[in-house]
Amino acid sequence: MIKKLQKIPVSTASYPFASAARYLDLEAYGYIETEYYMEGSANIYQSDGTQGSVKVRDADVPYMNRLIVRMPEDPARASGNIVVEIINPTSFMEIERMWILSYQKLMRDGDIYVGITSKPNTIAKLKEFNEERYGCLSWKNPRMDEPFPFTEEQIREKGILPDIDIHYEPGLFWDMLTDLAWLLRSDDTMNPLHWIKDRFLYLTGWSQSACYLFRYVNSFAYRSEVKRDGQVFDGYLAGGGVRNLIIPVNQYEALMDYNFRLKRVEYTAQPFISVQTESENSAFDAFRTKRPDSDYPYFMYREYEVTGASHDTVFSYVNYYQQDEDLKRIGMLPSYAGKHNNGNDYPSQILFAGAFRNLFRWVREGSGPQSCERIPVDEYGCNRKDAFGNTKGGLRTCLLNYPTGRYYSSSTIEPGQSFVDPSSDKDPLFGCQEAFSQAFLKELYGSLEHYERLCREDTKEQISRGFICKEDGETLVQLAVSLAQERGLS
Repeated sequence: MIKKLQKIPVSTASYPFASAARYLDLEAYGYIETEYYMEGSANIYQSDGTQGSVKVRDADVPYMNRLIVRMPEDPARASGNIVVEIINPTSFMEIERMWILSYQKLMRDGDIYVGITSKPNTIAKLKEFNEERYGCLSWKNPRMDEPFPFTEEQIREKGILPDIDIHYEPGLFWDMLTDLAWLLRSDDTMNPLHWIKDRFLYLTGWSQSACYLFRYVNSFAYRSEVKRDGQVFDGYLAGGGVRNLIIPVNQYEALMDYNFRLKRVEYTAQPFISVQTESENSAFDAFRTKRPDSDYPYFMYREYEVTGASHDTVFSYVNYYQQDEDLKRIGMLPSYAGKHNNGNDYPSQILFAGAFRNLFRWVREGSGPQSCERIPVDEYGCNRKDAFGNTKGGLRTCLLNYPTGRYYSSSTIEPGQSFVDPSSDKDPLFGCQEAFSQAFLKELYGSLEHYERLCREDTKEQISRGFICKEDGETLVQLAVSLAQERGLS
């Protein structure tokens, strides 16, 4: 139960962590950003078997959390679409990846963004950023006198994320999320969005947070206590889900041998779109856990596999943060560690914008979007390549249908730099790109004018199929043409 939502004042000395107002001109978009303390109590659950069902372990445990809201300053501009992001905690820093990938679409259409801190492992960095602002945050473990049923060595051997701590309990999150959703649906004046008449609520998350989303849908969203007399969320969009990761209900179950079906969505009575990049479409057990697209009333599902893009890109992981001095100060500024000249900068944000629009239409109009060809894989689960060295199939743009270079989903790095495998000299999450030669581009396309014409025709087709928003078409064409020109086509 949420007891209080308290607005946190902003000053030149105290402002939200990784505030979008520091990276973007929110005023130009007509948007405002507000941060809140969210105080309340939540149940902690435990598994009732290995299939996904849960029961209460500890009731009414107090907590103090935070959330960030970005919305139109003018209420008349609000579309009614409210996107709730499970903020990614994997790097021990709050990364609002779904906001980064979609802010251009959300703000031009009057959509509302709500980001919620999803795991207490990030609180230490929030406090280092600003102790006075974030010192009150607390997810205290009510069983600190109860040791974990495993050792640190067992955690390392199993490859579990190294964010387990006896002093806090991530399992508080499930009720926090549900209670926030019901508050946002209500007309209670504590709801910062109570002034919106027609509200449609969507849950989203990136990478580990997408796995949180899978677990929420599989174990919580359709429980009678959670559903009450309606549905918690109207739709779901999971981005970059790492399918070999099953989120435990509480951290004491970190080594529990859950059923493999919890790596994917088994049932969804609301529209669900999963968007994978080349880093995850077949790796991390994804090729073993694929689900078919469906319009069946109890499995409303689409999966898009973005060819060309890697899990992290220059746009979504490096450029957005603009060399933020605060992130440098706390040692958390994201960077590209690859040895290649150019990190992967495939414009997946344009395809995520299309996916969000398709989800909103599916929910509000009831018409499911087109399905998209999946990326073909070989018997080892590796993506198949075309004659240019790029991956075949998938959700494509003119950058791959008329390529001027090759896109890779991994990079060569110094051993020890990989988050996934410290012993490897490969980073499977941040890819690179390699330009074709000027002579080859001339042979392929003849002239820049001809190349532009091909890109316009291809983009028009993708817009017509609903995979690219019309508003993004010109941006994509100009990006492709500029890249071709930079690589020597004239």
